[in-house]
This record gives sequence, C-alpha cells and structure tokens, in this order.
Amino acid sequence: MAIPKDILAAQRPSSTVVKQRGTRFVVVKRTSKRVGNRVVPVDIGTVGEIIDGRFVERKPEAPRKKTIDIKDYGEVALCNKHGKDLLDELARVWDLNDAKRLYTIALLRAAYGDIKNRELLLQYATSFASEIIPGVHLSEDAVSAFLQEIGQAYSMICEFMRNRIEAFVGKNIVVDGMLKNYNSQDGYMSEFSRKARTKGSKDLSLLYAFNPETKEPIAAKPYPGNMLDQTSINNFIVEYKIVNGMMIFDKGFYNEDLFERIDKMEGLSYLIPLKQNSAFIKNYGMDNPTEHLKRYTDATILYKKVRMSNGKYLYAFRDPKMAYEQEVAYVQQAQKKETFDSEKYIGKKSLFGLIVFKSKKNHDPLTVYWHTPKDGRLRRYSISTRI
Repeated sequence: MAIPKDILAAQRPSSTVVKQRGTRFVVVKRTSKRVGNRVVPVDIGTVGEIIDGRFVERKPEAPRKKTIDIKDYGEVALCNKHGKDLLDELARVWDLNDAKRLYTIALLRAAYGDIKNRELLLQYATSFASEIIPGVHLSEDAVSAFLQEIGQAYSMICEFMRNRIEAFVGKNIVVDGMLKNYNSQDGYMSEFSRKARTKGSKDLSLLYAFNPETKEPIAAKPYPGNMLDQTSINNFIVEYKIVNGMMIFDKGFYNEDLFERIDKMEGLSYLIPLKQNSAFIKNYGMDNPTEHLKRYTDATILYKKVRMSNGKYLYAFRDPKMAYEQEVAYVQQAQKKETFDSEKYIGKKSLFGLIVFKSKKNHDPLTVYWHTPKDGRLRRYSISTRI
C-alpha cells in the first residue's frame, strides 16, 4: 500500500525512508552496501514516527538496569529513629549479621504491621530499610529457618532481655499480662485458662515489660494458659532478675501467699487495690481522704495515707469529679429499676470516686497515684518496677 503524500511530505532526517506498520508510519534510517556489482539498501533501525503530520524522534534505547528508584521512607525512618539503639543491644548477644537480620525484621514489622515472612523481602526492597541496612537476606525460606534457629537458643534470648532490663536502671518499667487465643495442636502452651473454658478456646498467657513513658517493649515471655498468675509472675521476676520494684495488682487478684513471698524479697514491693467491702477502708477511715495532692496537675485529687498496725500502708485517692459522675449514675440506675434504698445509698456514698491501695512500703502518695487508673478501674494486673 502506497504511503500517503502528506506523510511523505513531513520533514524528517536525511537518509531515512517511511514505512507503514499497521496504522503507524515509522521512519527508518537507511544506508547501503555493495553486493557484487549492485548497491543494496540496508535498514539500520527505526529513528522515529510520523505522528499528526510531523516527525517525532525516538530516543536510542539504553540497557535498563533492574533497580527500584522509589522507596518508602517515612514509617521506616521514624521507627529506626526511635529503635536504632536496639541493633547495638542485639549485637552484644548475637553475631552482627544475625543482629542485623533480627533488627531489620523487627524494623519492618514495626513500620508495616505484622507482615508475613513471605512479605518481608518485598517490603525490604521497596523501603528505605534496604538503604539503612543494606545486604540483608530476607527470602521466605531463609527467614523461616533463621527465626526457628534463633528461637531454639533460649539462653541468648534471656541474656538479651536481661541486658535490656539492666539498661533501664533508675527508670520505671511496667510489666503487664494478657491472655491470647492459642489453639495449637503442637504447642504445649495451648491450655484452657480459667476464663477460656466459657468461650471454648484455649489460651496462652503473655507477660511483657515496657517503658511506661515511651511504651517501648523491654522483655516478654509466654506461659501456658492454665498457669497460675502468681507462678508466672514469680518466674518472670526471677528469670529477668527484677530485684527492685513495685507491683500493682487487680483487686480480684488478692493472694496472701504471693504477698508473703514478695514481703520476703527486700527490694520488691506491691500495690493491691482493696475491694469496696474491705474492713480496712472503714477501720482506718480511708473513705474520707482530706489531703490535697497539690503536685498533680488535676488540682481536685484528694488523698489519705495511713500506716497500719502491721507496719504496712494504705493509700486512698478520691476524684470528686468521678465521685459525682458515679453517684449520679448510681441514683439514676436505682430510680430506673425502682430499687433505690436510702441506707444502701448512704453506705456507698463515701466510696464513689474512691480507690484504696495496700502496700508493704512507705511510698510518696504522688508516686502511688501515678500508678492508679484514671477511669477508676485497674487492668488484670501490672507490675511497675524501679530498678
């Protein structure tokens, strides 16, 4: 098919011809060579196209390198800024190459959530983690085998966590606990906890320590779901050599055996919130705090501190704002159910907005208050320790 005249009329480089390829009109560079007694034209290559009546040059194609030239920066940079000291701590226990791989995996999972092993290599290659710590091998098979090997060296894990505990000398550490669903057929920690039987799912118990100011994790250890709390707490303290501190328990976790054990540990103390029907509250007048906790930013907090006859201490705190809210809610609920009882109301009135702790040590009331929940409730238990 003949090339249209308007296409041929378009200005183009010398020594070129126009050829039609489908609906396109390409411009081909041409030269010639002698074959015998004849001069034969030779096409060198396409140099452009005629588009919309004009010549558009095609740039010479250079070999393309397989590189990633756009990488995610923000999340990885932020996590690395606050966690880069961990690499030094890891390198104190593990070989540097192993420490780099552990830190990189932790960095990626902190930045992008609990990503799977098969996703680590892609996230590494497409983020600034590969610029911060280059040359880390993160294929799925390599990571799985590596983490299994790391997990089998339990003594090294303990050494790392003990080092982290020691690094927090003079700082507060909070140790909290939780139950997590865990129905493994092989894991020996998958057991029915006291609460799990009602929901038909097995659990494991997880204790973990963290910095209450930065929320930075420091140490952690899993336990079977059916293990007694006091057993796991005692093991956690011994395992990681927490020898000085203050423990805070939920009021439903009142256990004299555990408290007696803690009493024998010179450096350890505890705080236990008393139940509202505890005789200690009325006997020591703890339902009537009158001292002002002036150093607290909320100027409405009142407290009372009393030394008991057995040498232990009681600390009471009342938040008048919370007391008002609880009193209103109590009256409204009683009216709604038509069960309002004036004598019962009088007995509970002094307990609204109140929380009372028992401890074996003489603490500054402000220190104790900072360990109380601001909504009037406590977690199952937590441990705050100053080493």
